[in-house]
Amino acid sequence: KTLWKADFSKGFDPESPDPALYVGSTHGMSAETKGKFWDIVTSSDPGATPAPGDLKGDFDRDGDVDSDDAIYLLRHTLFGEDYRIYQDGDVDGNKTVNSADAVLVLRCVLFPDEYLQLRTVKNVALGKKYTAVPQSFRTDSYGDSNDGRGVCPRYKLTDGASAPTGESSRIAGYGGSTTFYLDLEHLCKLTDLSIDLFGGVWGITSPRNINVRFSYSKNGVDFTSLGSIRPTSVNAKVTELEGGWVKCVYTAPGKNVLARYIRVEIESPDHVWPSELTVNGYELKSEGDVSDIPRIYIDTNGGAEIIKDDYRDCTIKVTDPTGKYADIVDTLATVKIRGNSTSGGAKSPYNIKFNKKQDVFGFGKCKKWYLLANMYDKTQIRNKLAYTLADEIGMAYVQQSTFVELYVNGVYRGIYQLCESIGVGESRVDIDITGNEFLFEYEPWPQYSNEEWYTTPRYGIILGLNDPESPTAEQRAYLEEFFTAMENAIHSQKYSEIVKYVDLDSFVDAFIVQEFFKEVDYATSSTRFYLKDGKLYEGPVWDFDLSAGNCSSTYYTGYNNVNGSGLSYEGDYCYGIWNRRLFRVPEIMDMVVKRYKELQPYIVNIYQDNELGKNQLDKLLEKYNGDIRRNYTVWSLAVEYSVLEKLPEDGTYESEINYLRDWFRNRNEWLLKRYGIN
Repeated sequence: KTLWKADFSKGFDPESPDPALYVGSTHGMSAETKGKFWDIVTSSDPGATPAPGDLKGDFDRDGDVDSDDAIYLLRHTLFGEDYRIYQDGDVDGNKTVNSADAVLVLRCVLFPDEYLQLRTVKNVALGKKYTAVPQSFRTDSYGDSNDGRGVCPRYKLTDGASAPTGESSRIAGYGGSTTFYLDLEHLCKLTDLSIDLFGGVWGITSPRNINVRFSYSKNGVDFTSLGSIRPTSVNAKVTELEGGWVKCVYTAPGKNVLARYIRVEIESPDHVWPSELTVNGYELKSEGDVSDIPRIYIDTNGGAEIIKDDYRDCTIKVTDPTGKYADIVDTLATVKIRGNSTSGGAKSPYNIKFNKKQDVFGFGKCKKWYLLANMYDKTQIRNKLAYTLADEIGMAYVQQSTFVELYVNGVYRGIYQLCESIGVGESRVDIDITGNEFLFEYEPWPQYSNEEWYTTPRYGIILGLNDPESPTAEQRAYLEEFFTAMENAIHSQKYSEIVKYVDLDSFVDAFIVQEFFKEVDYATSSTRFYLKDGKLYEGPVWDFDLSAGNCSSTYYTGYNNVNGSGLSYEGDYCYGIWNRRLFRVPEIMDMVVKRYKELQPYIVNIYQDNELGKNQLDKLLEKYNGDIRRNYTVWSLAVEYSVLEKLPEDGTYESEINYLRDWFRNRNEWLLKRYGIN
């Protein structure tokens, strides 16, 4: 009997097995499998029947996989066609053949216990079912019916499909003891571990006569047993099937086990027939990291591309590794690309909408949420720092947010900032849009971001209508009446008149947050107001990725004082829209100066430890530093992704953080001097 070793962890979708992956006979794999596996029988001639000695990975064609193949693959990388490879040299599956593939081949040869698979399991947190590497198994076809190609596919071990009968199995182990190993690639917190077995006919051992033992390890050497499970155990579920088949699902006891390696030992008097080894859990970064970053998985229907112009149907899964919040799974959700200038970035931001209102991480129930990419902010934390400041100083309706790792159609996309959407609701901007209350967004021209708008009567300020999106005639008449009176009051420059229509405390706080960060989009976009109880309020503040000195000196010459000091932290900035007139009123400017002095502990605490404790910048780094650095395994600190962002410092994260910390300190010192505050 010929034994073949196959790695099924690459090249299949666990939710939709590929029918092309089948076994032609007991003597080899079919031509359709060529290029999909490592260490299986294949051939340089697509039409030929594979020969046993023709191994994938045998780049020098000597009938064996050893260190010479690593050298040969490296030579192919360096000298191309002089060292032609006849099989796929992309061992690590990143769509590029380079020296990393040669190193991985060498590691597999030298350290087989550590590198059990060349193409290891990815993203255990997806909750899908993965392929194990058994010590020994055989393929078989057992006279399957003709499906047009002469073979009725039997899906391989752990294809993720439900196995209703033994005929769904693809791999049969030999009698005695069969052991399956699984390398999860990262330390993981396991929430479910099970394997199912079929038998009872055709000489295949009935699961009633089989014992299963689960073990786990953090280093691949020292394994801890989870116990031996017998068919009569409460952790074994036996089911009688048609035709005499018996199915038994063995589930490992215990939850929240920390492991990287899984071992499943099957003790049987004869052949065994497993179908799926199921592993669910969460990737962790270190042994003590049991409160890892939340994750969001977006899988579009049919793998459809996500676009800006329309929502795509998708399934969204939200997971909280801490277990504090229950997982959310919505198979009827939708997703689209969001944003204006950021929508064209390589790392797309998204709007997601659940089928019904969901309370995500305790932020309150809502259908619509934002996933900010922070693509143009190399530190990833400017938005978060700004929202934290706004929240701490008492601004109303500040967006709650948290960092998450995002996977789109199974691909890791990096760290994102999940934010409440800016909208109306009990946990958002709490106004009554059926009455005369509104949420506005300042726009540079009509329909910049909103279909309908209102233009104020005296100063011609364009307000995009967020909510309600289409006001009634009566509501528009109220807007005309209110803004006529409000702008006349501002024009009078009388504090006593202005305060009747403008909530000055909200305007002052919004100004301080935006002016301290020197928010580049103020009075261009991303500037919001709401009308409530007969007064206009400013907020919620929004969109700080290009703030705090993070914008191009070529594109934003005035912001960066190109023709002056060249120092972006100098200069007044957020004096547009109504502020240019409001801050001419002495009483209102006095409010700004007094409030800025009062808020110094909060402002200083952004970049420096003080009486409030550890600074906010370092708090974020302590919590998310590893996750941010992982983000830069798929994105670059050295690439200028937009003409809008400032040039990268030197390609290191430390330099970006140092720049930001220094900028905050210099900006605060400049504003203190500007306002005459000692």
